[in-house]
Amino acid sequence: MKRADFFSELKDTLMIDNVDIDENTEIHLTSLSTLSIIAFLDEYFDKQIKVIEIRNIHSVSDLMSLIGTEHFE
Repeated sequence: MKRADFFSELKDTLMIDNVDIDENTEIHLTSLSTLSIIAFLDEYFDKQIKVIEIRNIHSVSDLMSLIGTEHFE
């Protein structure tokens, strides 16, 4: 997936408006956004993760590392 597409889809998933995101953007997950991230990863990357893994996500870069950088162009 192209990075720009990933950022756009992630913004939609997390319902972020009026702010551009990149690898350095901090992520503050709520219960709802955690569930949204789990569904997002399953849908776009066929990756199933545990909630405990999401607790270690503090930035978009952390999320990309969890997914695997090989998935990004």
